[in-house]
Amino acid sequence: MISVNIFNRIKDAFGGLWATKQRGNTMEIITPFATTNNKFVSVFLSYIAKEYVITDGGWVSNGLYLEEGLPEDSNFRKALFHFQNSFGVSEVTNRTGALYYYLKVDNEIDIPSAVFDLSTFIQNVISIAEVNFEDKKEKDLKKRFNALANDYIGSIIPKGKLKFNAYLNPDKKDLRFNIIYNISRHQIYLVNYITGSTNSHFTSSIFKTNTLFEMADQSLLGGNIGKKISLIDNTAEGFDQERLAHFLLHINRFDNSKQVNWSSREELKALLN
Repeated sequence: MISVNIFNRIKDAFGGLWATKQRGNTMEIITPFATTNNKFVSVFLSYIAKEYVITDGGWVSNGLYLEEGLPEDSNFRKALFHFQNSFGVSEVTNRTGALYYYLKVDNEIDIPSAVFDLSTFIQNVISIAEVNFEDKKEKDLKKRFNALANDYIGSIIPKGKLKFNAYLNPDKKDLRFNIIYNISRHQIYLVNYITGSTNSHFTSSIFKTNTLFEMADQSLLGGNIGKKISLIDNTAEGFDQERLAHFLLHINRFDNSKQVNWSSREELKALLN
């Protein structure tokens, strides 16, 4: 028979990993839950409008657990939504655009359960985000091109007017573009990057941009959208002008739709100014 003392030692060791920090009116609870990239999960407890609110502090989406933030891969997004539904986790975006995941309870007695559920949610989401869903060559290509394009566009547009990798409507978080340029209070320019390490990946990138532009036109902010610019990585291995010409024509059907090849990127100066 295994001694109950063994269980007590396990319980004491596990319990000893819990810690707290007071942050104003909020308590950070450092849990024993660890992600596969060796980060201990923290949740944040506040009492607001007669409810106990437990949040991730915005850490899941802002790079505290993952340097590059959450993946855009569709398989990852399905897993994220699965975990949200399984644990009943809600989300909200604050005024600065920071995304928070949270649970609410009315009674103190329910706090431990909520802390457990949110911690498990965070642990699962961050761990699954470590899975390499996307082909490494394709992922590296996108990362390189995005960095080059962001740097270039950032150098020709006044600071403060650009949003990189941002949602058209932060409250809905459904349409994300590489660049959102607030040209004026009532006018927005959209820029999306098209690249790919193979013809298939390049075609998928075109379809994604095509869908985003179409949905943006049909959104509540559609009337504010001016130019829609596709920045095409014609230096990428997957670029084949002849094979892709038909697909690229579909993007031109949108009003104010423009296409710029990366090799002719200086054309962006006239389009964006």
